[in-house]
Amino acid sequence: MRRLREHQTGFTLIELITVVVVLALVAVIGTGFIVSATESYRTTQTRAALVNTGRQALERMTRQLRGALPYSVRITNGGDCVQFMPVAGGGFYREPVPDQANNAPDHTQINTTPHSVDFGPAEYLSIGAMDSNELYGASPASLAEVASRDSTQVNFASRDWQRNSLSRRFYLLNAPEAFCIFGGQLRFYPDQDVTAGSVATGNGFDLLARNAEPAGTLFALSEASEDRNVLLEINIGFTEGGESITFQQEVLIRNVP
Repeated sequence: MRRLREHQTGFTLIELITVVVVLALVAVIGTGFIVSATESYRTTQTRAALVNTGRQALERMTRQLRGALPYSVRITNGGDCVQFMPVAGGGFYREPVPDQANNAPDHTQINTTPHSVDFGPAEYLSIGAMDSNELYGASPASLAEVASRDSTQVNFASRDWQRNSLSRRFYLLNAPEAFCIFGGQLRFYPDQDVTAGSVATGNGFDLLARNAEPAGTLFALSEASEDRNVLLEINIGFTEGGESITFQQEVLIRNVP
């Protein structure tokens, strides 16, 4: 019996404490690694969502703005909105229209080469516009409301025009639309009032993105001339979960006078 007791062994207190300390260190290091990996994954996912949101919003803005009449693009609401009139169709008119440079009587129609309307209802007719002030307001000088039309004629209320188009080109336009940042949201506003001086932000809108804000100057516009296109610069940021990302987009709107 005495010989068996002499061969029994076990852990000392120091050995037990050492094992506990080592296990605690392994647990702390392992937990920190897992937390770091989880946080990195969350950050990556958040930034990926912001990039996707921003790209989708800017792609839609770019696509619609490129289909606008260049001279209709204007910045309103203290720089928070960009407004424009989409082109529904267009073509060439056959005879010069009465304008401020000639003494022809007012008229109510233009005869045109065969043309079609490809987008929207074509509510307005524009001839010779060279500034957004000629397309908006109570009595725009280069815009008339379409009364009726077919493929070779457009009818409207009696009037004369600010000027003739250099190439006798006319445009059929839809009601103004706008993109705005309002209340931290990027919004699209359809069917705006052409006589209004700004966008009615309380009316119906499509929500494009949340947590949006200007990144410097939100909209910067280089206006068109007879031989120059419109360049619109968009600077916008998106924020979520402590992460933020900024986009700068340039939209070229071709001017075909």
